[in-house]
Amino acid sequence: MVTTDRMGWPDRLLRRSTNAAARSCAAALVLLLTSCGDLGAPPGPPYLAIVTDLSAWPGADAPSTITYHVRELSGSLSYDRRVVSAAHDTIILSVPPATYRVDAVGLPPRCVAPGGAERGIIVGEGDNTGIIRFPIECRGLVSVTALTDGWDADAVFTYRVRDPLGAEQVGTLAANDTVVVSDGPGGEYEVRLAGVAPNCTITSDGGGRRTVLVDPLGGAEVSFRVSCSETARRPRILDLRSSYVLGSNAFHFRVADPDGDVDGYVWDITDCAGSSILPDRRERTRRGLRSGRGGLSDTLVVVGAYDVGLSAADLIGRCTEIRVFDVRQNVSAIATHRIGPPEGYVPSVRFFDARLVGTTHIQTLLEASDPESDIVGHFVAVRLRDGVLGAPDGKPDIGILDAAGGLGTIIPNIPTSGRIAWDDVNAVIVWVVDRRGNAVRVEDTRVLP
Repeated sequence: MVTTDRMGWPDRLLRRSTNAAARSCAAALVLLLTSCGDLGAPPGPPYLAIVTDLSAWPGADAPSTITYHVRELSGSLSYDRRVVSAAHDTIILSVPPATYRVDAVGLPPRCVAPGGAERGIIVGEGDNTGIIRFPIECRGLVSVTALTDGWDADAVFTYRVRDPLGAEQVGTLAANDTVVVSDGPGGEYEVRLAGVAPNCTITSDGGGRRTVLVDPLGGAEVSFRVSCSETARRPRILDLRSSYVLGSNAFHFRVADPDGDVDGYVWDITDCAGSSILPDRRERTRRGLRSGRGGLSDTLVVVGAYDVGLSAADLIGRCTEIRVFDVRQNVSAIATHRIGPPEGYVPSVRFFDARLVGTTHIQTLLEASDPESDIVGHFVAVRLRDGVLGAPDGKPDIGILDAAGGLGTIIPNIPTSGRIAWDDVNAVIVWVVDRRGNAVRVEDTRVLP
């Protein structure tokens, strides 16, 4: 049971028109201890104020009044009564000092009081007014929202909601608006968004199809995020290849952009139907393509990798997903590559050594080859002590040398005289990726002078 806040209540709020109260006793803003029929001057403090704040989803069944059951907990005062409030009104009761329980009763099935429909409060001898606040939300069964932004944005979409019994509701949904399905049983619902313009991409997890488990009391929300682009300036992913190796996902892709201003990319591992399978179900965004090798390139080959902590059995048959964005926030269509067993030969590393040179940089020597002579490039990550790149969280930080990766096998020096100091580095990790997406991962944990 939660004790609410208490505050002094201005006298002017207690001095209501007895004529107005008498006209509508059930909807009175001030309900006194004596009874609805006795509307004389209010008795003295302490007072108990019940504040109602009722909100409703569009189309939800919301009551015009709320009934509260007020009881003194010990039972020794025999204080037990029901009072009625309008949706956004306040009831004020003059009560003896005691501990009280207040319940919102008779709420419609899909109206919910966050924290529960029961509140408790202690009204003391020296108190003026104790306040209990009842925010009440009346929900629909399922709400569907299309959050839309960008250039030449879509104005309207088509949505389809299928309930567990196979019944469907189909309609139109305006951009940045919400529709509510009010009726149906509890269970698993399928929600789809269609009619998306060719220059727009659904970027939310699950793409244009989502499933949601709906409680019979309702309250399920499905939000689709749609990003729209200038067609003439939009980046295009021309090719994507990927693989798994030692709990990581390595990939390379080629992107073309008319303005040469590609800024970064968003990566995910999905079930190949658009839903993330990563442990935290959260896609990753990597920026900085313009600051390194990829600066001002209208066509760029990007080599990348992420450690994901999943086994080969978890990753095989899943899909690498990439979408690219430029500095104007134009977004490419999503490129997908199904992860399978290695195709052809996998690159091999004959020699790998990462060594500190003084305190200024790390020199990395790599000798790698591929029987098919089709190595595309490499990607370098540095494992750092916790707290170097962000707030300490108990996990090592990961820094990268170049967001675009590198072509070939020659690795530039890693500077250790700026934000990263020479004694922050615990390991250097390198992935070497070939044309088919096959990769090898090597790591040096002894970065010594």
